[in-house]
Amino acid sequence: MAGQISPAKIDEVRFASDIVSVISGYLSLQKKGRNYFGLCPFHKEKTPSFSVNAEQQIFHCFGCGEGGNVFTFITKIEGLTFPESVRFLAKAAGIIIPEDEQEDIAQYRQKEALYHAINLAAEFYENYLLTAKAAQKGRDYLQNRGIPQSVFKTFGIGFAPDGWDHLLTHAEKQSVKPETLEKAGLVIKKQEGGYYDRFRGRVTFAIRNINGQVVGFGARRIVNDNTPKYINSPETDIYQKRHILYGLYQARDFIRRENRVIIVEGYTDYTSMFQNGVQNVVATSGTALTEDHARLLHRYTPNAIILYDNDSAGAAAALRGAEILLASGMEVSICIVPQGKDPDEFARAHGEKGVREMLEQAAPFLDFKMNNISGNATPAQQAETIRDLLGTFSKISDPLKKTLMLKNAAEKFQIQESLLWEEIKKLEHQSGFIKNRELKDTKINITGNYFQTKKGAAELGLMTAVFINPDLIPGILQNLDMELLAHEEIQNFFIYLRNSNITPIAFDSSHYLGAIQDEHIARSLSKLLTDNQNHKAYYTWQYAYDCIIALQYSAIENEIKLLRQELQKNPVNARDIMEKIKTCEEQKKAILAGQYVEKKM
Repeated sequence: MAGQISPAKIDEVRFASDIVSVISGYLSLQKKGRNYFGLCPFHKEKTPSFSVNAEQQIFHCFGCGEGGNVFTFITKIEGLTFPESVRFLAKAAGIIIPEDEQEDIAQYRQKEALYHAINLAAEFYENYLLTAKAAQKGRDYLQNRGIPQSVFKTFGIGFAPDGWDHLLTHAEKQSVKPETLEKAGLVIKKQEGGYYDRFRGRVTFAIRNINGQVVGFGARRIVNDNTPKYINSPETDIYQKRHILYGLYQARDFIRRENRVIIVEGYTDYTSMFQNGVQNVVATSGTALTEDHARLLHRYTPNAIILYDNDSAGAAAALRGAEILLASGMEVSICIVPQGKDPDEFARAHGEKGVREMLEQAAPFLDFKMNNISGNATPAQQAETIRDLLGTFSKISDPLKKTLMLKNAAEKFQIQESLLWEEIKKLEHQSGFIKNRELKDTKINITGNYFQTKKGAAELGLMTAVFINPDLIPGILQNLDMELLAHEEIQNFFIYLRNSNITPIAFDSSHYLGAIQDEHIARSLSKLLTDNQNHKAYYTWQYAYDCIIALQYSAIENEIKLLRQELQKNPVNARDIMEKIKTCEEQKKAILAGQYVEKKM
C-alpha cells in the first residue's frame, strides 16, 4: 500500500494541475462570466449545470451537488482514492512522489524501471504477434476465438515467441538488465546461473492497473499439452493481484454508465463480451475475488452479476466471490451460461442481444442459494446447507433486508423464524460482526442525518464560516472548545487549524476542500464557494458566535439528560444529582447570556 504523501507534495501537485485544463480533458467547457460550464459527468442532464471556478480552482454541479477541487474530481471520475488521485495528477505533471517519506528517489526509480521493463515486454509481444511469421499460429488461434487483428492493440494482446531467451535478448539490446526483468516477473533465474523467458509460445494478455499502466501478463497456451492452460505474472512491486481486475481500466466508464458490473473468469471471456457490446465487464483472470476487489468495484457501482459456466469449479468460485461482494455491501446476482458453454462461446454465438437477454435471467445471490437447497437431501444434509445459508445472511449489514430474507427462508423451509434468528446471532457473535455493524451504523448516522440536528448544523456552520470568511479563524479558535465537536472530520479540521497556527491570509479553501472525505460537507462547501454571490456578508462573527453558543447549549442539555437518566436509576443519590442539574441549568442561562464567548471580535 502506498505510504503517506507529504502536504508539501500534495500542494506541489495541486499547483501544477490547473483544474480547468484537467476537467477539459474529460468534458467540453465554455466560459460564462467568471466560471466555466459544461454537462455534468456525474449525472444525466441536457442543460449545463456543472461549474468550474478557475480563480478558486474548484468545481460544483448545481444539478446533483457534486463538488470539490481537482483531486476530488479525479477521485470521482477515475474511481480512485485520494492518494491515488494525487499520484495520477503527479504523473501527468511530471512530479516524482516517493511511496512514503523514507523512500528515496533511487527506490522510486527502481519501481519506474519495472514499469519500463513491463512496457518494453508489452510492445515486444504485440509487435511479434502482428509481424512475425512464427506468430501465425497465435494469430490463427485468436482468429478462431473471434479476436481479429484490429483489436490486438486495444486489448494489449501479443505473442511470446518459442525459445528461451527472445525477450531477454531484446531487452538487453535496449539496456534493460536481466535482474530488472526478473523483478518484473518476466524472466526466471536458473539455478546454475543465467536467466530464461517466463512466457514462451503463448498468447499474452497485458494486465493494466486502474491508471492504465501495464503491470503484468496472463499467457494462454495455444496447443493442448500437459502444461497449464494459463501462466500469470507473479506478484511484484508493481503488481499485487488483490488490487487488479483484468479489463477494469477499459470498462470503468461503462460500469458507471450502466450502474452494474459483469464479472467473468477468463481473458477471452472478457474480450468476447466487450467486443459484442457488453462492455461493463471485468475478469478475475484466474485469481479469486478478494475484499480489495470488492472495494475497488464498489467505487463504480453497488451492483454486480457473476457470470460463469456451469461446472463445479466455476460454480464454487462464483459462490465464494459472491459472499465477498455481499459482505462489502454490494447487490449480487448469479447468472449461469446455458447450453454448457462458457461466456466467451456464448457471446460469440449469440451476440449482444443474446448476452443481455441471458443476463436478465440472473437471480439474486441469496435467492439463488436458497433455491439450490435440494428437497431430496437428508435432514442432516439440509440442516448443514441451511446453516451455510445463514452464514451468508449474517454478512448482510442492512437489518431490514436481513429480516425479510430470514422471513422468506423460514417460510420456504418451514422453520420457525425465531430459530433462524438464534442461529444468526450465534454466527454474528462468533465473527465479531455485531461490533463492526454498530461502529458502521454510528458512522452512518453522524455523516447522514447528523447535519439536520441543531448540533450538527452548528458544527457544519462553523466550518462553512471559516471557508467563506477566513477572517473569523482567530475568534473561533479563541472561543471554541474542541471537545464540543462530535463530527470527527470537523473536529480534526479545527484542531489542525489551531495546532498549525493558520492565519486568515494563509487559509487556502481549495486545499482544505480537497482533503474533505464527507460528501455532505464537500458538496455544501463547494456550492457556496462556486456561487458568485457575496456569502461573506452572511457569515459574520455573529453567525459564528451563534454556532458556538448552540454547541455549548447542546452539550449542557445532553449533560442534563444524562443526569436525569441517572436520577431514575439511582434515586438514593437524588440530592447530589439534583444539585448537579441545578448547576447545569445555571450554566445554560450563562451560555445564552454569552458569558463564555466574546460577543464582538
